[in-house]
Amino acid sequence: SRSTFDWGVQVPWDVDQVVYVWFDALLNYATAVGLTDAPDSAGGKKFANTWPADVHLVGKDILRFHAVIWPAMLMAAGLDVPKKVFAHGWLLVGGEKMSKSKLTGIAPKEITDHFGVDAFRYYFLRAIPFGTDGSFSWEDMSARYTSELANDFGNLASRSAAMVEKYCGGVLPAVSHDADLEAALKTATDKADVAMCALDFQGGIMAIMDFCKKVNGYVTEKEPWILAKDPSNQAVLEGVLYNTAESLRALAVLLNPIMPATCEILWESLGAHEKLGELAAQKISEVATWGQLPEASVISRTPVLFPRLETSA
Repeated sequence: SRSTFDWGVQVPWDVDQVVYVWFDALLNYATAVGLTDAPDSAGGKKFANTWPADVHLVGKDILRFHAVIWPAMLMAAGLDVPKKVFAHGWLLVGGEKMSKSKLTGIAPKEITDHFGVDAFRYYFLRAIPFGTDGSFSWEDMSARYTSELANDFGNLASRSAAMVEKYCGGVLPAVSHDADLEAALKTATDKADVAMCALDFQGGIMAIMDFCKKVNGYVTEKEPWILAKDPSNQAVLEGVLYNTAESLRALAVLLNPIMPATCEILWESLGAHEKLGELAAQKISEVATWGQLPEASVISRTPVLFPRLETSA
């Protein structure tokens, strides 16, 4: 209830209090998915299939309505409450909550015009722990874009395609194995899966990007450009190139929910669509199974996934 205004439903035992109008608006969650529809109707079947919610995501400033009042209403009506209520924090700019009335904030289009939609989504899931307040700054986003997306992920994809083209005519060599990479992928997948299911998007992305760094380190250590100078190293060289491409196959699947457009480009460049099917159809539970990218897949170069940012003089 509220006592700061007089419009609303008056509380019978306290004339100074009124029930805020948002009380009845909460019912929309249930009626919108068919609460009042006949059980055998389309709406009734939808309600049976979707209620209760697995996760009810709300802003922290309306947590009381959704964690106290709404469950009480559902219990009174004999309906199941959501399995989880998760309150996200505020996005701060200059240490203050973004506000339309105070004109404090940054239009998302300003950011996406500069960095792209995928990088925008990646940054806000990666940089700010979900559930806490977080600050945005152009400087931090630029730094993460350059370090994590352009250098670690994008450059790995570009180097891999270029080397397969240069040393193998653009055709992926035979399936190879590397115990360390395979173990690292399994660890990253397990950690990311647990974190994402717990809505710890930052933790999930960090686990995936740790694997990306591992693959970059693998390429640096093996030095395929040196191996290519000696024909007797051809088998070793081809193994390195396969393992790098197979790692990128896994990264495309793991990062697809976060950066779908970018990962689709990578998926196509690996020839994976033709051999393995649509990227969106790949299962996280199977992503760590090594050797899925088949021999003789045609690897093609793509435009740079994350172009270098233009810097003002």
